[in-house]
Amino acid sequence: MAIMRNVYRRYSMACATMTIAIFIGFIMERTEASQVPVAAPSPAHVSALPAINASLGGGVLSTPKRPSASGLPMMPSDHGAQASLPGAPVLVAVAEDLPVGLIPQEEVVPAMSCDVSLAAEGVAGAMVRLVLNAPCHTGERVSVHHGDLKFTEMVGDDGFLDLMVPALSTNAVFAMLFANGDGATATVTVDSLMFYDRTVIRWSGESGVELHAREFGAQYGEAGHVWRGRARDISAMIGGVGGFLTPLGNPEIADAARAEVYTFPSVTAAQSGSIALSVEAEITDRNCGQTIHVETGKIEAGKTVSSRHMQLEIPACDAVGQFLVLKNLVEDLTIAQK
Repeated sequence: MAIMRNVYRRYSMACATMTIAIFIGFIMERTEASQVPVAAPSPAHVSALPAINASLGGGVLSTPKRPSASGLPMMPSDHGAQASLPGAPVLVAVAEDLPVGLIPQEEVVPAMSCDVSLAAEGVAGAMVRLVLNAPCHTGERVSVHHGDLKFTEMVGDDGFLDLMVPALSTNAVFAMLFANGDGATATVTVDSLMFYDRTVIRWSGESGVELHAREFGAQYGEAGHVWRGRARDISAMIGGVGGFLTPLGNPEIADAARAEVYTFPSVTAAQSGSIALSVEAEITDRNCGQTIHVETGKIEAGKTVSSRHMQLEIPACDAVGQFLVLKNLVEDLTIAQK
């Protein structure tokens, strides 16, 4: 009896062990199958698979359910809407006239003229006013010519040059010339020149020469002494009392041609007598030891009666500050009251 009991225990233990092994193997198979991706079979194949039922502890196992086609995402309902294009071309009307005021009108700018013009006008005292218009020669030097008279001036920044020049002839012709050949001329009649006596000197550069007039016995520095430092103006001739000096040429221009003209109203003089005229030169650092050239002229009753040219050697520079009197270069004036 004891032997049969032991045999029964052996078989019971063997059956239990076998059952547990089968269960463990099935669980491992299900776990591995859930982790490995498997291509879904077609619906025809799915329907042909037999149902698998396993009995284990009263539980029923079946094949897993696969997702149906109804679970897939759907297209939106308005995806089929398409743009409706016109069947015929659309015509757009364009106005032929441009809107007024939208496009600015181009203004016509007059081109600047480079023409040089010279105007001459006779004024009191047998003087002539010269007005040069040279818009393309602003700031340039210009040479003024009138008979034997010549001097250098500068055109203003506005292109104009306004001068008062003593007439040396009744039918006075004036010319202004630039270095490039541009220039202009003007003519004016000065009938009043016959009432005046004029003495002219002219030179170039820093010669230091000056024209001095001592009226009716006046000494240097007195009221009747007329020179560059006391030139007077045209008002001095009122009543025939005295004359005046006109400097010509720009002293700030290097090597400029310059001139001085002394005018006396001989016909309307208030007294008789003589006027001592002289040309003098101050010895300076700029002219010492050099040779200077001076030209002179005398006009009576509207005509040139004398003309001279002199070459002079200026003393050495140890004589700076002294004056030279150039004798017989100009003639004194003899005034007879009429």
